[in-house]
Amino acid sequence: MVQLQGQIVKGKVVRLEEYGAFVEVPTEDGGIVTGLVHVSEVDADFVENIYAYLAEGDEVDVKVLDVKEDGKVDLSIKRADPEWQDEESVNLRSKLDKDFNKRLRRFMHKSQMIQGEARRQRRGRVG
Repeated sequence: MVQLQGQIVKGKVVRLEEYGAFVEVPTEDGGIVTGLVHVSEVDADFVENIYAYLAEGDEVDVKVLDVKEDGKVDLSIKRADPEWQDEESVNLRSKLDKDFNKRLRRFMHKSQMIQGEARRQRRGRVG
């Protein structure tokens, strides 16, 4: 099974839970092993209800992410998509986050300055 790590294989959904889907995939020796597709690995968008995306018996393409020492297999449906871009989307997101945070800090600073000025003016009128 370790040889399949990083490979995309066909699998069959055998059980659904709120936290993910158990999928049977073939091993390199012709056997079958059940792996878990965590709910965060079902779709590129946030999956609130896994039952809206998958059903038991569905045939799906999965990417074998990891085969752990205890035999557990981590799978991903979204990363099996040929159009999935892991690195670029992360970099794009972090740049957007940095730009947003920069604009937010600037806005908060201006807002605090305006509030401070308004308080000073009020104190001047009252006192």
